[in-house]
Amino acid sequence: MTQYGNRKINDIMLPSPSERQQLFYLLKKLSSLTAWQRILGFYNAWADATENSVREADDRGWTNETSLSHSEYAYILKCLAHCEEGVMRLKKGDKRVFKFDANGEFAMARRILSHYSQLLERIDIGENRIDGEHTPRWAEFREALIQLAKAWGECAKYILESRFTDEAAPVRYNEWLKELLHSRKYPPLLHEVPNPKDNIFVRTGELTPCSGIWEPIDAPKPSLIMLLLGKAEKPEPPFAIMGAMNYLHGGSLAPTTSAFIIDDSVDMDTTWRLLWRDDRYIDGSVPEEEKYYRFTQPDVKRSTQPTVAVNDQITWAESGAAAPKAGRWLVESDMATSVELKAGELLPLHQGRTVRWVLAE
Repeated sequence: MTQYGNRKINDIMLPSPSERQQLFYLLKKLSSLTAWQRILGFYNAWADATENSVREADDRGWTNETSLSHSEYAYILKCLAHCEEGVMRLKKGDKRVFKFDANGEFAMARRILSHYSQLLERIDIGENRIDGEHTPRWAEFREALIQLAKAWGECAKYILESRFTDEAAPVRYNEWLKELLHSRKYPPLLHEVPNPKDNIFVRTGELTPCSGIWEPIDAPKPSLIMLLLGKAEKPEPPFAIMGAMNYLHGGSLAPTTSAFIIDDSVDMDTTWRLLWRDDRYIDGSVPEEEKYYRFTQPDVKRSTQPTVAVNDQITWAESGAAAPKAGRWLVESDMATSVELKAGELLPLHQGRTVRWVLAE
């Protein structure tokens, strides 16, 4: 039994079997193409709000007075292009877009978002000011930014690689994560967490061989002599987990893990076991389960039930409504996207957002 100071691994807070299923599902969802296409939609909306403000300022002759200048708009478009490139590469199966290096498209897209999020905080507390009189549509710009920041934050903090290589893995099992897991909605039947027979391990400080979901386990570190002789034994089952699973990035150094013991925590070296290799989208397909992913941020509450309309000419319904007829349904704004449904099945979101579906007849 591994011991940390005067504590044993039995003292560490560990997720229950059902919480492991929930966390596995959550990590797949937050790293999905659907999640980041949805974020791109909010990014585009923010860029549109910026363009509207800049154009109106120009029309009123306030080009030199507005707090949203042409150069700021150009920088937002540059970062938006990185987000678009990230989604396009992810769609082809390239998971390097999540990293913090030259491949990290989302890290580059985050720069202007971080800048303006911090600026809003300083404005709110009075450290900074804007020329509201000569900055048209500031409220729209601000709201679009907040919406984007919330959608981004829901996924990025657990998936994007940190710029600091000495940080512990971001997902840490404690009371806060426990509450988060219990507050989320899941499919009626969650898949079992994979239990691979051909195990792959990586230790803290070693290069992670592939992107995917890894779990820290209790395994003795081999001696330097055994490593030099190439005789280090692989851990054997049963495996005792020692923390929360995380999404790790191929080609990056494996991080430490955080163990929580009552009201204390410690970051420690560990052995990570690969549970699931992220090979999604390489073959050009998107897993069926992504049609039913739901996200919590931003929290947009519907005031009415999803709308359904059936007449002699067209049948349409919004995401979340039960399909009134069986058949092939098309996204009204993207006729290249379709789904086959039986009567009564719920029409899904499209790229994480509510859309109108039209029955192809």
